[in-house]
Amino acid sequence: MLVGRKYSDDPTVSEPPHRFHRLTSAMRGRLDVLPLSGYRKTEESYWTLGWLPNRIDRAVQAHEPQIVHVHWTGGGFMSVDALRHIPYPVVWTLRDMWAFTGGCHYTAGCERYATACGSCPQLRSTDEQDLSRRMWLQKQGAWRGMDLWLVPISSWLAGCVHRSGLFEDTPVEVIPNGIDTGCFRPYDPIAAKAEWGLSADRKHILFGAIDATDDPRKGFHHMVEAVHLLARTGWSNRVELVVFGGTPPPGIADLGIPIRSVGKLADDAALAKLYSACDVMVVPSEQEAFGKTLIEAMACGTPVVAFASGGPTDIVEHQISGYLAEPFSVDSLANGIIWCIEDDARNAALGGKARARAEREFEIDVVAQRYQSLYRQILSRAP
Repeated sequence: MLVGRKYSDDPTVSEPPHRFHRLTSAMRGRLDVLPLSGYRKTEESYWTLGWLPNRIDRAVQAHEPQIVHVHWTGGGFMSVDALRHIPYPVVWTLRDMWAFTGGCHYTAGCERYATACGSCPQLRSTDEQDLSRRMWLQKQGAWRGMDLWLVPISSWLAGCVHRSGLFEDTPVEVIPNGIDTGCFRPYDPIAAKAEWGLSADRKHILFGAIDATDDPRKGFHHMVEAVHLLARTGWSNRVELVVFGGTPPPGIADLGIPIRSVGKLADDAALAKLYSACDVMVVPSEQEAFGKTLIEAMACGTPVVAFASGGPTDIVEHQISGYLAEPFSVDSLANGIIWCIEDDARNAALGGKARARAEREFEIDVVAQRYQSLYRQILSRAP
């Protein structure tokens, strides 16, 4: 494994060998976004450009691989042109939209990536030849003719790849993220509630993600509106909202129901017990390539409510292992929450089906076997 920064003493993991790698890597991260300073960029998505040349391919070639599997290229670690210099088959796992956009990692609904970007709404640009167009064309020129195999993590993301103009002849295979279902497993819900200090006589609605309440794409504003609806329909004294991964903004306390913030959790066992303590997980994201918290919750026997959009449509079976709400209807989201928690027998059945689906489709060994199959397919073409 070749990484931008190594934190362990694992001998199978290495950084690029040149002496000043960490310094130059940090500088690249800062310099990479400099061209954005000429625009009044919105906060709808994280951006990286990858315009600065580097020769990470030399460090790759030192390992003499048969296949190079790329997971992340942003922050100055691997430039757009560096991929082109790798003389081996490249498998690239796509976890967002950056590979086929002019720089954004999520498009916030814009589909200009299908026609070479330009006039980018996130850059507040009306210029067809703006930075997003130039970066899109750079990618097109650099990656044309590569021995490249794309692995988007959801059918939705695969559909975006097919609509883009960058990868018309590139093989695409959907392989989801995986989890350790031995770590993320159901715990006794009564004991888990007690461990987290949650009341046994309330239903608990869980919301969380990295920067859960700060990233507009994660849909916390939809969660707030849905909770208001629950309060107005008689659930005030029967439910509590639990938030992890971020702190609710000031003034959000008056939702009509109690709200508990547990902050960021670094321990997977504690997170698994939190999933088990709650009766439903809600993921109201507006754009989600996959949604790992969905499969974590399901592996812990907790049904999930999400919008029927993006990656969650690959994960949740509507009214079997959870509920897919109409995008982006707050009424439908609230109805889905109620449907999952109003009947204890139904809630338990949903949780059981959710656990079974997580084991069947998203267990890490199952996902690893699918990658092994792809590797063998690629190597079978070799002389």
